[in-house]
Amino acid sequence: MRQALLFEKLPDSGVRCYTCQWHCKIAPQKYGVCGMYRNYDGTLYNLNYGLVSSMAIDPIEKKPLFHFFPGSTVFSLGTLGCNFHCDIARIGKLQ
Repeated sequence: MRQALLFEKLPDSGVRCYTCQWHCKIAPQKYGVCGMYRNYDGTLYNLNYGLVSSMAIDPIEKKPLFHFFPGSTVFSLGTLGCNFHCDIARIGKLQ
């Protein structure tokens, strides 16, 4: 757990997270949309800092940079957490 860098303190110990496009307003002791940021008494903490859930070497064509060095490979790194609002993301947060 590490204190987040991209947040703003709000009245009543709330915080606003600026890590992704949702700019979550998070009440004390609650989590953001991704489930990986939590407000501890007016300070936002990242719960997955330095933790890796997947690593892979992929063809560049799988990435948004597919026009950059076509035919090459890219190192992909993923962490826990999801900021999507689909049914699959919601089911995962309920488990």
